[in-house]
Order: sequence, then C-alpha cells, then structure tokens
Amino acid sequence: ATPSDDVDKTSKSAEEAAFDEAVANATRTQQPADGQVAAPAEEDDILKALGLRKDDVETILWTVGISLGIRWFIAEPRFIPSLSMYPEFDVGDRFVAEKITYRFEAPRRGDIIVFKAPQAVEKYGIEPGSGFIKRIIAVAGDTVEVRDGRTLVNGVERDDTVANEKPKYTMAQITVPPGNVFCLGDNRNNSLDGHVWGFVPVEN
Repeated sequence: ATPSDDVDKTSKSAEEAAFDEAVANATRTQQPADGQVAAPAEEDDILKALGLRKDDVETILWTVGISLGIRWFIAEPRFIPSLSMYPEFDVGDRFVAEKITYRFEAPRRGDIIVFKAPQAVEKYGIEPGSGFIKRIIAVAGDTVEVRDGRTLVNGVERDDTVANEKPKYTMAQITVPPGNVFCLGDNRNNSLDGHVWGFVPVEN
C-alpha cells in the first residue's frame, strides 16, 4: 500500500468515528430517563396548547376516577323535582343518597329511599328505571291497607305524623311479596307511589 492509501484510510476512519459519536450523542439525548417511555412529540404539543403539565393530567385523572367511584359505590347527589315527599322535602331541595347501608342491612319501615322505578310505572308515562324517592311503609310479609284516612300496617294504624295530610283514597288490603317493599310519598294525595303502581323490588 502507498502512503497516500494509508492517509485516505486514516481520514475515512476518523470521519466514521465522528459520525458514530454524533449518532450516539443524539440517541443518548432522546433516551428517556429512568427507563420511562418518552411521550410522543405531538402529545407534548397538545399539553402545551392546553397549558397543562403531565402532573396536571395525572391529578385530573385521579380526581375524576375517585369522584366517579364515590358516585357509583358510596354516595350520589340528588335533588327533589316534585312535591311528592312534602313536607320532608320541598321542590329544589338537594341531598346526598348514600349507597352503603343496604349492603349490610335490610330495608326498614320508615326509611326514605331512592330507587329505580319499577316496570309498572310505564303505563303512567314514566320511564322504568327513573329515579324515585319515597318512604318505606311496609316490608316483605307485611299487610297494608288504606281506608277512612288511615294507613294500616299488619292491622295497626301507622303513625303518619310525617305525612302532609291524611290519604283521601282507599286501597284494599295487600300483602308485600318476598324481595319487595311498599312505598308511599309523604304528600299522600299528591304522590305517584305504591298505592297506584304496587311494590318496589329490593334490588331496585
């Protein structure tokens, strides 16, 4: 080999080394720290456009997730759209319905409950599954009768001091079937309730 050949080979090798070093440096610069996956450039652009950081996004996601979890499994905010539970609740009143108790206890007489309206309400122009709020008057096995302005449960007149007024209707005696409760609105004469459409399945 001639000296000029040696010079050419040496010069070419140095160029390759410089190129390899530049590639290596670029790769190290783009490599995410601590083994994390780098976000795509367009994702960073979106966050910048929204004025958010990745930490902000994580906080928002956690907050939404926790809020939905509470609403689905623990408690849910509600408001009163009608006078059917007056005077206990007035139109526009707001409250929180908790969802824990009936996982450990059976419904009891006198409880105010929020429930999904049964299929029977469809004939009155209401969509089954709509949210209703009423008071439990009788539970499975109880007999209920309404006559002469009195509500009788198992033959005994119920203490209706919570009612807005005495009922002006009559309802023949019925027996609450297993797995159901019987509910009335406190505003007895202005409530679409059990005396019209029957029983509420406990699963509702």
